[in-house]
Amino acid sequence: MTSIRHMKIKLLFLAVFIGMVWVDAHQVALRIPENTRNDNDKLIIVAFGNSITATRKPVNQVFAQRLPGLLKERGIDVKLINSGIGGSHTGRLVDNDRHKVRHALDRFESDVLAYNPDLVLIGFGTNDAHIDSKLEGGPSRIPLEKYTENLTYMITELQKQGALVILIAPNAMGQSQGKLQNDRLGQYVQVVRNLCNTYRTGLVDNFQIFNDYHNKDGQDMDDLMLDGTHPNDKGHELIANRLAKEIMSLVNK
Repeated sequence: MTSIRHMKIKLLFLAVFIGMVWVDAHQVALRIPENTRNDNDKLIIVAFGNSITATRKPVNQVFAQRLPGLLKERGIDVKLINSGIGGSHTGRLVDNDRHKVRHALDRFESDVLAYNPDLVLIGFGTNDAHIDSKLEGGPSRIPLEKYTENLTYMITELQKQGALVILIAPNAMGQSQGKLQNDRLGQYVQVVRNLCNTYRTGLVDNFQIFNDYHNKDGQDMDDLMLDGTHPNDKGHELIANRLAKEIMSLVNK
């Protein structure tokens, strides 16, 4: 890790360890007073995604709300910006206007790049893959090739700026959504996995995580779901814990 931004991340970790050094003569720890810290002392993280990233009233804390506390426990102060918008796909409104919102490429500069982040969590795919006709072979909202192109653009632009990237593969959906939607979603998940390998990003594979949970005796996918598509608090807890581990692994490389 040789960029200035990556050096900042390393220095933040070094500061944590220095803050834990004990002065034997006084038996006190050297710590930075909370009121003297500013955003330059923190790891700036942007969570960029759809309604699974965005806050939701039925859920007490989505994964992005849980992350600062989990990372704090590991000695890392973060400033986390939640740039999740419900209904959002990886393209622009003109690509598919089923949901009249600013989609990923409509807002990539204002909602991500403008924060000059150290780390970006990118979680899209559920809306991109969705088959509105509910017919076998029907079109997804964003074609697979365009989804690949959109994610590739975001990853490469962030890496040009020296930011770390963690891709979040969409979670598998509950039984109410049916095999058709899950099978199509699986194709989009594979794109995320492939891009992770190509661009050496971090990865949290929610599709695999949720399926692993489902395949254990006495557990069911719907235990993690609010409505068959969106995770409940238990699901978000699972995602957040895996993300915290992935972040620690990535920044320690």
